[in-house]
Amino acid sequence: MIDPAKTDATATVDAARPRSARRKFQFVIAAALLLCAIWAGGWFWANRIASERIAAMKADFVAEGGVLGCNAESLGGFPFKFTLDCAPASLELPSKGLKAQVGAMEAIALIYNPGHVLASVQGPLALKAPGDLGVEANWTSLQTSVRVGTSRLKRFSAVADDLTTTINAPANPRLPTAASAKHAELHLLQNDADATALDLAGTVDNFAATIPGAPPLPALSAKLYAILPGALPELRDGHVDPLPAWIAAGGQVKLGQLSLDVGGFLANASGDLTVAPDGVISGKVAIRVDQLEKLPDLAETIHPGSRDQVAQILGPLSAFLKPVQVDGKTWRETTLTIKNGKVSAGFIPLGRLPPLRLGKAAAIAGS
Repeated sequence: MIDPAKTDATATVDAARPRSARRKFQFVIAAALLLCAIWAGGWFWANRIASERIAAMKADFVAEGGVLGCNAESLGGFPFKFTLDCAPASLELPSKGLKAQVGAMEAIALIYNPGHVLASVQGPLALKAPGDLGVEANWTSLQTSVRVGTSRLKRFSAVADDLTTTINAPANPRLPTAASAKHAELHLLQNDADATALDLAGTVDNFAATIPGAPPLPALSAKLYAILPGALPELRDGHVDPLPAWIAAGGQVKLGQLSLDVGGFLANASGDLTVAPDGVISGKVAIRVDQLEKLPDLAETIHPGSRDQVAQILGPLSAFLKPVQVDGKTWRETTLTIKNGKVSAGFIPLGRLPPLRLGKAAAIAGS
C-alpha cells in the first residue's frame, strides 16, 4: 500500500535537487565571470603602468638629446601577455653621431613573468656611427631574450641566422667591407656560484669576411665560453656599467673554451687571463691544435708575406707540443705564457698581443 505522505516528501526532494544544481552552476558561472573581470581589469591596469613606464623611458632618452622613431607603435597582448610592436623602429644620438633603424621590432612579456622579455627584430638594419662608419645588415631571423632580476641581469640571449652585412668605413680601410655568418649566438648569464660573475658564451658558424686588397679569407667557425668575475654589478637607477666594474674587480677571464676552425686548422684553448686597466693581457693558456701544417698557408692568406716566418717558428715549437688523445682524435698540446702581452711557448717567443681598447672604462674603474 502506497503511503501518500512518503510520496509527497520524495517529490519535494526531487524538485529541490534541480534547483540546488542550478544554483551551483550559476555560482560557478558568476565566479568565473568575476575572475575574468578581475583579470581583465588587472591586465588593463598593468598595461597602463607599462605604457607610462615606456613613455617615461622615452622622455629620459629625449631629455639626453636622443631621438626615437616608430611610425606604427601598438601595445597589446590581452589577456596573457604584453606586446609592443614598432615598424619601423629607429633611434638617434646626435651628440655621439649615432643613428640606427630596423625594419620592425616586436617585444613580448608574459603577464605572470614581466621580468622576462622576448624580442624579434626584422631587417634591414641601417647604422651610422662616428668616423663616417656605415653598416647595412639583414638576416632571416633575429631573436633576443632578456631576463632581469630585482638587482641584476639574469640572462641575455641573441640568436641570428643567415646574417649578412656590408660595411663602409673610409676612415679605417683595414675593416672588412662585407661579412656574413650562417648562424650566430651570444649568451650572457649570471654565474650560478657567484652572483657578481658573468658567464659569456658565443657561437658563430661559417663566418666569412671580405677585406679590401686581401685575398678571400677562409670561413671561420668558433665557440667561446668564459667567466668574467665582477662583471655583473647591481643595477643602479636602471643603469649598469659592467666593463668598469669588471676591470675594477681585477679584469679576470676564466677561459673555459675557445675553439676555432679556420680553413681546416683546428685549435682549442682554455686557461686564466687578466686584463690590465691599459688593456694589456697576461696569463697562461693551454692550447690544443690539429692540422698544424696548414697554419703557414693560413697565415699567408690573412697576412701576406708571413708564411716563411710562421713556418720557421713551427719547427722548434713542435718540440713543445705533446700528442694527446681526445674524442678519438690525436691533438698536439702545449701551454702558452702571456706576460704583459708577450706570448711564448717555453723559451720560444711567438709574438705580442695588441692591448684591448677599453676607452673610458679604464678611467671609470680607476676613479
